[in-house]
Amino acid sequence: MFDYPIFEMPLLGHRFLFAFDAILHVFISHGAAVGGSIILMLSQWLAIRNNDRKLDELSYKILFTFFILATAVGALTGIGIWIHINIINPAAIGALLRVFFWKWFIEWIVFNVEMIFLLWWFLSWKSAPLGTPAKAKNFKLGMTYAIASWFTMAIITAILGFMMTPGNWLKSYFPAEPDYLAALFNPSWIPSLGFRTFWSIAWASAMAMLLSWLFTRNDTELRQKAMRLYGTVLLACIPLFCLFGAWYYDQFPQAAKDLFWMGAITRRLAAHPEYATYLMVGLSSMVLAGAVSLYAKPKRTPLVMAVIMLFGSMGLIGEFERVREFVRKPYIIYDYMYANGVRVADVPYLNKDGYLKHAAFVPPEFRSVTPDNKLMAGKYLYQMQCRYCHTVNGINAIRTRIQGMDEQSIFIRIGALNSPATPFMPPFTGTEEERHALAAYLDYIRVNKVESEDDLVKSSAPVYAH
Repeated sequence: MFDYPIFEMPLLGHRFLFAFDAILHVFISHGAAVGGSIILMLSQWLAIRNNDRKLDELSYKILFTFFILATAVGALTGIGIWIHINIINPAAIGALLRVFFWKWFIEWIVFNVEMIFLLWWFLSWKSAPLGTPAKAKNFKLGMTYAIASWFTMAIITAILGFMMTPGNWLKSYFPAEPDYLAALFNPSWIPSLGFRTFWSIAWASAMAMLLSWLFTRNDTELRQKAMRLYGTVLLACIPLFCLFGAWYYDQFPQAAKDLFWMGAITRRLAAHPEYATYLMVGLSSMVLAGAVSLYAKPKRTPLVMAVIMLFGSMGLIGEFERVREFVRKPYIIYDYMYANGVRVADVPYLNKDGYLKHAAFVPPEFRSVTPDNKLMAGKYLYQMQCRYCHTVNGINAIRTRIQGMDEQSIFIRIGALNSPATPFMPPFTGTEEERHALAAYLDYIRVNKVESEDDLVKSSAPVYAH
């Protein structure tokens, strides 16, 4: 049942490292690729229609920046997501691959087409002068790249939407018979796709406005033209992605909606949900202030306003991705699999038969709890059920969560993880003996003030006396 090796990520933790890589990838894939391809296609079309050499040259400079970001940072962080998700939760990615195998395969083909046409578009731009048939051909390359880029996002968005609102996608659990159409056409796909599409275009426009300011320092007339073009696109997208965002939010399960404001801030500030409102209003104000000032007075607005607008946009994107991930808890695939890789349908069986018994990479001598192996069994339980979100003594450290508790208190707390106080945590899965073993191991961490993974129990040891 748990046929995968265990990987520790000291100090930083899996959650932080994955979030950093994934959000950076979203910045690039949405801005430089999807949105960037659309606004540069529009910019090139206007340059061709008006025979505007300066706008054509500016568009090429912006494309050069987006090209570097998409092919270097974007591609590498995309691969990083695949590597890390296979380390942190192979059961979840395995389930997604089984349901969406051909969709993933098509996405891989489309992504390669996207990269080929991006390279072709970029490399042939300078050799296709305005007013020639070659320029019209170059524009078609950009159009193909934009379509392929958006189609890639459409497939990925369907899978992400499925993880939040899977719908009735399984005809039966045993044997598993997926309903592929129900999985693909989940209720949040279309609204989330619309939200991401217009948000991507707005985000790319903000990036283009900043780059235009930098590339037109000696040509205020061109700056005004570029700011009016990209600013119009950005401001036009705001009401559209707000409308799709409201529709998208409406598709969330009620339990996810209840976690929305907690996801926007930290758990420590959950008693003050107004802080989340202040944060959203503040970030949105940064975007609007920068966009409006650059649009209205492009010749006199300082660079700092473009930087403020860009950072506000990045903050909103980061907040959206954080909230989207948080409100899905305690699941990784809603109502099907918990964040620690345990399928919901398997919990009653594992609680009766034992969790460690089915863990293939746990040594046989630790698959049942005895007085002599209790700590090591607890360590394996921690690694397989807690490490997804916690470290021992780093980010979101487990040791800080158990300060002031003794072993019995920890045992009781483990039995109430998925409670109204912490509805975002998966329940502990396993027998009462395994729960005692995990409590003993966590108490060992607390009593011995473990500072790093190197200080953890490395061999079978009897339960220490209090």
